Amino acid sequence: MVKVTSAVIIGIEAATIDVEVDIRAGLPGFEIVGLAGPAVKESRERIRSALKNSGFNYPLHKIVINLAPADIRKNGTLYDLPIALGILAGMGCIPIEQLQRYIVVGELSLDGKLRGVPGMICIAELAARHRKLLLIPEENGSEAAAVTDQSYAVKSLSLAYALLSNNTNIQPIMQSKFSPQQTKRTHHTIVKGQVIAKRMLTIAAAGHHHALLIGPPGTGKTLLAQSVHGLLPPLSTQEALETTKIYSCAGLLPPNSGLMTSRPIRTPHHNVTKAGLLGGGSPIRPGEVSLANNGVLILDELLEFQSDVLQGLREPLESQQIKIVRANERVTYPTKFLLIATTNACPCGYLGDPNHQCRCTQLEIRRYQKKLIGPLLDRIDLFTFLEPLTTEDYQQKQEPILAPVDVCHRNGLLPDEAIQAIQLAPDVQALLNKALQRLKLSGRGYYKTIRIAKTIAELDGQAEIQPQHVAEALRYRWEAAKILD
Repeated sequence: MVKVTSAVIIGIEAATIDVEVDIRAGLPGFEIVGLAGPAVKESRERIRSALKNSGFNYPLHKIVINLAPADIRKNGTLYDLPIALGILAGMGCIPIEQLQRYIVVGELSLDGKLRGVPGMICIAELAARHRKLLLIPEENGSEAAAVTDQSYAVKSLSLAYALLSNNTNIQPIMQSKFSPQQTKRTHHTIVKGQVIAKRMLTIAAAGHHHALLIGPPGTGKTLLAQSVHGLLPPLSTQEALETTKIYSCAGLLPPNSGLMTSRPIRTPHHNVTKAGLLGGGSPIRPGEVSLANNGVLILDELLEFQSDVLQGLREPLESQQIKIVRANERVTYPTKFLLIATTNACPCGYLGDPNHQCRCTQLEIRRYQKKLIGPLLDRIDLFTFLEPLTTEDYQQKQEPILAPVDVCHRNGLLPDEAIQAIQLAPDVQALLNKALQRLKLSGRGYYKTIRIAKTIAELDGQAEIQPQHVAEALRYRWEAAKILD
């Protein structure tokens, strides 16, 4: 029996899998056991053709493949290469001790060429952690090089055999350096006026505060929401690694790509399913909330989304992660996204517009706004209503510019314990107590106000929160109570 070390992807982490190959006397056959998915079981035909078309003899014996441990479900095509090499080792073509130095993954074509597999950066992390060499397809070489300098990338089964048999000199791929990219600013000068909205979005980007833009059609809500992506600072190395792992596991990285260099931006349509937004399926895949991790999630026309889809946002917004549980699977994905949402205040869109009459009844308005009432609304930090533009707005030449922000901490992600430890001046505390009674803020809303005020103070270059900072923060909280009431 030959044992080859491979890997399995669970969420965005990898674990080792032992591919045990046993070639025994008996009627010719090929059997795979160990909770293998359909794609794994289909590998028998790919492996048989790849071996023959690469010039190797195929053993006319009983071949049994066990993927251990057997209680973990294995999916995908990454076990083609380790199984094929295990068969060659079982036939005496490859030194077993040489093969055991590697973690091996890769999909085989019928002609013996290797194709890339998802989740390679997670597998590279696993190899570095276990201090093992990595034998992978050439398409995944740049991805693995972002983590380890002990990966060997080959084009075909023949080259993998030559490497393990010391018949060729293939050098490991040099570990690459990470160079973050500043996101290009877009749309910030297209929208005229809307000074308050632009200020609010600057605060949202600086402190990671979720924001909702409300207003009639044509006021620039969508363009302003898209401009937030360009305000965020470049990715850190840790953020780039985490984001790349998600996209790699989802199979969304192009071939020969390393770490992602810019923050993601996701704009799902309002007909997205709950699994599409939050994640799920079989096998489990990350949803839009995870694909937007360390970036921006834009939900345009928020109230057009299905109610159960919106309510599913509560856990990702609160805990910055989402747990998906199936009968035999339990996966956790990070969801540290910045939510920027837009919506009309009523079905016709003209509630609050001084230039158009709203024709919706009170019942229609309440039914339309019902999706936002309650816990979901309480998890959004900033609100503002965009008034229709005036003649003076269109003639204004000097537009407020949305500049990238990198001077603030991500106060929106601070735990309540850190906020409680902030020492507030007596006049600031008095203003907060008054607002707590008048606005009927929840405990979550109270601490969100302090977080927002802290971000505003940092934008103003002040170390301590002042009353004017709290007043501005409350202005964005009061907007929701005024419109969505």
